[in-house]
Amino acid sequence: MLVTLSRLFVHPVKSMRGLQLSHAQVTPGGLAFDRLFMLTDAQGMFITARQYPQLVQFTPALLPDGLILTAPDGHDHISLKFSDFAPQSQPTEVWGNHFTALIAPQKVNSWLSGYLQREVQLRWVGPELTRRVKNQPAIPLTFADGYPYLLINEASLFDLKNRCPSSVKVEQFRPNLVIAGAQPYEEDGWQTIRVGEVIFDLVKPCSRCVLTTVSIERGRKHPTGEPLKTLQSYRTADNGDVDFGQNMIARNNGMIRVGDSVEILARKPARPYAAGQVVESVEVPKNSAQPVSISFQGTTFIGNNQQILLEQLEQQGLKVPYSCRAGICGCCKLTLVAGEVNALKASGIGKAGKILSCSCIPASDLVLE
Repeated sequence: MLVTLSRLFVHPVKSMRGLQLSHAQVTPGGLAFDRLFMLTDAQGMFITARQYPQLVQFTPALLPDGLILTAPDGHDHISLKFSDFAPQSQPTEVWGNHFTALIAPQKVNSWLSGYLQREVQLRWVGPELTRRVKNQPAIPLTFADGYPYLLINEASLFDLKNRCPSSVKVEQFRPNLVIAGAQPYEEDGWQTIRVGEVIFDLVKPCSRCVLTTVSIERGRKHPTGEPLKTLQSYRTADNGDVDFGQNMIARNNGMIRVGDSVEILARKPARPYAAGQVVESVEVPKNSAQPVSISFQGTTFIGNNQQILLEQLEQQGLKVPYSCRAGICGCCKLTLVAGEVNALKASGIGKAGKILSCSCIPASDLVLE
């Protein structure tokens, strides 16, 4: 059966609404205009819809000399030019990857901060990409998570839709290239493909996080963690990753177009998958809002009993490593020295006082380490 390129997407601002295109220019760092902009805190740490799901409802549009952003209400908007960004590059971080980027003017940052109820900055990669793919110093990278390209197979998506009790849209996976005509999960065994005149290497399956659960219409996370919960039931790798889609790098530049044929040039053994331990969400008691004292890493602050611990710690500038923010990866594990928490998932509270900060809400004053 003929495999073709069925849809193309770019996401000019990381975590904001994507744009569907009929054709796009392939560059070493990604499709032209893909993830050139990103929100950060004042220290340059990236901010995404993992923390602020309402970001997916902001709509970016490209201007010849810059960008216009429209708020979720569809009316309020703000525009800026590339020339408006501060000329001095500043340290920036995505997933432990350190590089530099340029900061937008205060007017734009204040506009965005008002919607997110915290101080944020919009950053642009700048005219030259200073970031590189980890362990591949020859390959430049924009603000994408780890690789310049992400491929999704329509047949794999259709299989997931058949298994999942809630609706699933391809936009929840934020792909660049969507292909049609292949068998479900056939892409797991591809090593090299040609799309039109461009050759891509499939370098790593894409491990999935809480971002897949964010509704693009409502800007909210799914109450029972779908479709991530369904994926975990049959797409869990031996290291616990929940994979869907393939990360790619391009060997050459060129234009690709919807309708282009996709030729499989080389294959490899597919990574084996099985059912992971699907952890059920639990009903959290609805407590009336109360202030709580939270102590962590020598800092004590007044938090609340309504919001997950990870978010509250981040808002104080306290860094806790995370990957999935969905109770799967275990990166955000802390030790509860004193106090009580309510868990959003059965896995949120472990043995010997271990808790997942992404899945627990304070129920009393806390001491953490």
